Amino acid sequence: MKTSHIKLVASITLVTMFSGCTNIKDDGTRTRTEGALAGTAIGAGLGAIIGNQSGRAWEGAAIGAVAGGLTGLAVGNHVAKKKAGYASKEAWLDACISSAEKVNAQTVAYNRNLSSRIKTLEGKIAAAKASGNKTELRNIKQSIATMKQESNKQLGEVNLEIKEQSGVVSETGNATLTNRVSSLKSSQSTLKQNQQRLADLSNQIDV
Repeated sequence: MKTSHIKLVASITLVTMFSGCTNIKDDGTRTRTEGALAGTAIGAGLGAIIGNQSGRAWEGAAIGAVAGGLTGLAVGNHVAKKKAGYASKEAWLDACISSAEKVNAQTVAYNRNLSSRIKTLEGKIAAAKASGNKTELRNIKQSIATMKQESNKQLGEVNLEIKEQSGVVSETGNATLTNRVSSLKSSQSTLKQNQQRLADLSNQIDV
């Protein structure tokens, strides 16, 4: 099966399933259902594309549909729960935008601080190597390990925020929130780059 055909089937399936969702009156149920169906269709398409490379497109589609459906249901369920806590859709969207802005601001500040700390460590490593101070190098390596743990925690938070707000964007198509998610992804990328810098520094220390 050609990749273009697989994508077409997934797209048609997605449109068909969502047209059925419009008849669901309860907003929370509709949100959960839409999330699950979207995940199923997308997962099936991706699974088929991957499976097609080994001549097992339909098997890949089936596996992808199950995995995608579970992920979509989780996101849809989160969106429904959050929405239920607000008096109006507008208040809910405002809260989502505010949350995305808050997490992004925290991540931007963290990246700035982490980058500064990494630069300081680079100088300390160079000085310790020049003087042959292995004790200092071991201390620095421990500091790097601690910073890795801290950065993983921050990355987990930004990953979760991206996942949650992407679910809201999928449902609403809100342009402002779309831009906030893009900013989050940019901060996420910068954080991953800083993590790679930490890994490189750690590899420079052989003690």
